[in-house]
Amino acid sequence: MTKIILRKNEERRLLAGHQWVFSNEIERIADAEADVCIAAVYDWRGNFLGRGLYNKHSLIAYRHLTSKDEDIDGRFIFKRLSTANALRRKLRPDRSVYRLCNGEADLMPGLIIDKYDDKYSLQSFSAGMDLLAGEICDVLINQFKSSLIVEKNNNSMRTLDGAELREGILYSSSESNGAEFTADIDGIKYSIDLMKGQKTGFYLDQCDNRKYLRSLIKEGDSVLDLFCNDGGFSLNAAAGGAGKIIAVDSSEACITNVKENFGLNGYELPQTHSADCFDFIDRLFQSPERFDVIVVDPPSFTKSRKSIPPAMKAYTELNFKCMRLLRPGGLLLTFSCSHHISEQAFEEMISRAGAKAGRTPQLFLKNTCSFDHPVLPQMPETSYLKGYFLKVI
Repeated sequence: MTKIILRKNEERRLLAGHQWVFSNEIERIADAEADVCIAAVYDWRGNFLGRGLYNKHSLIAYRHLTSKDEDIDGRFIFKRLSTANALRRKLRPDRSVYRLCNGEADLMPGLIIDKYDDKYSLQSFSAGMDLLAGEICDVLINQFKSSLIVEKNNNSMRTLDGAELREGILYSSSESNGAEFTADIDGIKYSIDLMKGQKTGFYLDQCDNRKYLRSLIKEGDSVLDLFCNDGGFSLNAAAGGAGKIIAVDSSEACITNVKENFGLNGYELPQTHSADCFDFIDRLFQSPERFDVIVVDPPSFTKSRKSIPPAMKAYTELNFKCMRLLRPGGLLLTFSCSHHISEQAFEEMISRAGAKAGRTPQLFLKNTCSFDHPVLPQMPETSYLKGYFLKVI
């Protein structure tokens, strides 16, 4: 087996629970079997530290799977996925749609698996994890009784790892009706297309926050849902008894999905706009219209530390205008999905936006991803979503 020998003291982060070793932390490679392979890792004294996935061509040269001297095979994968599934079933036994495996946080670095009843969507960020794709599919088919497995490996992060971009159906049983179906999440029906949907097919990380919004809505509330995607927040607002709902997204496909999802649930269609949200809110800012609730759930404004300043400027401008568009005592739900933006930086932005708007934001809930997206405290990289629920006075 390929052996990775670390430089002196470079094992400290690994021993603390982090799962990555960077290429500059490696002293040498011995008995190399391939550029991408399963490897054993040792400290500089020769002490065995565990096994994982080695990639000669990646900055993240090693991804840790286990600290034990054990085979990385189908049995290993079944054990990992069963443990991850048991946590979800314990936390929410009523849910049949959830993220089954959340990468590093479930000790399967680089692997994402979303479960939609008996259908599964897979995403891998590492060339090393691709080596285990066959065993992963076998476990899902034989142990989790999957009728459909879709590969959604078109994320640009794969390019950084030297892995090719691809997507398609890996497995479909005779019982499967294809990648288009309806799923029930917390009592709301969604039309899902695993092949055409973004990321793994659907954004599951906001499910708990969407449901919580439902409890905050008062009968007849007016709601503005910016960057609405498939309408998750709008649908939950409708379920809570909202009156006028405006849903805005730059994607025509998303707006079409919003209308379809409202129709599936028998709700009155919201006012929808396929538009740039910054342009749309600028137009609203010049009008007398005001709202009881505004949801701001944008895509990541920054993919690196270098672009943090312009990202913070965009967040400030967006939130300042949203605060001005709220009626006194209205609610603002504002989110950031970039781990490069710290909680402190985001909270300082909220303060600046409030001062600029001449309003006082009162925080009553700070939240993160849904229950099925656990985080490893040892790995800050696994924490990305920040949600602030504010009353704006």
